[in-house]
Amino acid sequence: MRKEDKTLVVIGAIFGILLIVSCIKLLDISISQADALSVHDFNPRLAQVEEQMTRGNFFDYNGVALTDSIDGKRYYVYDSRYAHSIGYLNFGEYGLEKELHQQLLSPTYSIEEISKNLFLDEKFSGRDVYLTLDNELQQLCQEALEEYKGAIVIIEPSTGQVKAMYCSPSFNPNTLDVDWSTLLADTDNTPLLNRATQGLYPPGSIYKIVPTIALMKYYPNDWQDITYTCTGSIWVDDENCISCYNNEAHGNLTLDKAFAVSCNTYFINLLEYITPIQLEKVSKELFFAEQLPTEINVAISPINIVNTDEFSQYATYMGQGKTLVTPFHMAMLASAIANDGVLMSPYWVNYIEDKSGEQVLKNLPQYHSILIEEPHVVALQYMMEQVVQSGTATSLKNLTGTVGVKTGTAQNESAYAHSWVMGYAKNGNNSLAYAVIVENQERVATSVIKYVLENSIN
Repeated sequence: MRKEDKTLVVIGAIFGILLIVSCIKLLDISISQADALSVHDFNPRLAQVEEQMTRGNFFDYNGVALTDSIDGKRYYVYDSRYAHSIGYLNFGEYGLEKELHQQLLSPTYSIEEISKNLFLDEKFSGRDVYLTLDNELQQLCQEALEEYKGAIVIIEPSTGQVKAMYCSPSFNPNTLDVDWSTLLADTDNTPLLNRATQGLYPPGSIYKIVPTIALMKYYPNDWQDITYTCTGSIWVDDENCISCYNNEAHGNLTLDKAFAVSCNTYFINLLEYITPIQLEKVSKELFFAEQLPTEINVAISPINIVNTDEFSQYATYMGQGKTLVTPFHMAMLASAIANDGVLMSPYWVNYIEDKSGEQVLKNLPQYHSILIEEPHVVALQYMMEQVVQSGTATSLKNLTGTVGVKTGTAQNESAYAHSWVMGYAKNGNNSLAYAVIVENQERVATSVIKYVLENSIN
């Protein structure tokens, strides 16, 4: 055989092998990714696929139907109750409707489904999504919050399951096509905003949890001996004086007592013990300025302590400054505190089921990390429980079980401060962690969570 012929044979063999490999790869893609490709945004047949499908539905943790399809149109059973969690479909896609689009439109190719499609001209059915949300708890959140602007998030600490997430004001996704322009124009109330995951607020005194953890971390043997005498206010420079609530002079305080009464001057004085670099480091360990370990996007809580002016540094130590947080972030932090410092990754989807009743996906609780060391979290739990017994949340004292919280009043651009509460409630085997923000209403968040807890875990 001539040299040229041998070369042609080798080249032909190489191309043959490449062709076989390509065919195998395409076959693998067509089989293993068939569901994803069939509902991919760039699939030109997507609209045709949707016409042949009945979209899967959402159910709560106990199997309560939250959505339905009526005459081929999405219907939301509880109107505005899940607008910011499930989202909407009738006017674009948002929320879990968008995140789980592929699963909701993935057909069940069973003999029964194919027979119905061929002989009865019925559409293929997508997969159903069973959420971790609890409809009864969600209803309580709606009832407690609907006359205010704000958000509430409730997480099961031992699993990370998101049990409730409600934002107010809300909107009815069933009438979006009619209401859309009005909702967009309502810039005062911003009903389309998911306040729980995208709302960024000054944390106020709930941020005092962070310098508390920092003090225990950097002074592990003598943090209990660090005292300060509060006279009701403190000058941080020649022009700025910061006061406690109602200028109350709390007297000589240890950390646990200062935490219970939320003494601003004590925490500002911690700048003498904890440097801005140290506080920012601990903040980032608690997911400030970091992406949260969640399956849907939550806005990052920004923090800047080191590279800011001195007054802002002082203000940050008591929860003002330039720090902003989402309610979801604070609920996640509360869940780690309730779970003895262990963070379980938060999630919304319990399992996904096809129309034959087979689970095609099941989420299990997922350990993320130890967020707070054991001796510190035990002390922090005690402090949060003392807030209820003798501090700023004594209205929760009569609830059954163990309740620990940190309250907060956050100054903002409005004349009226925001009201915060974050914490946990434990009663027997039941345990819930939560965060509540009520905009421009001082000291209301505690009454909101009280209503929810006394009708659920109590």
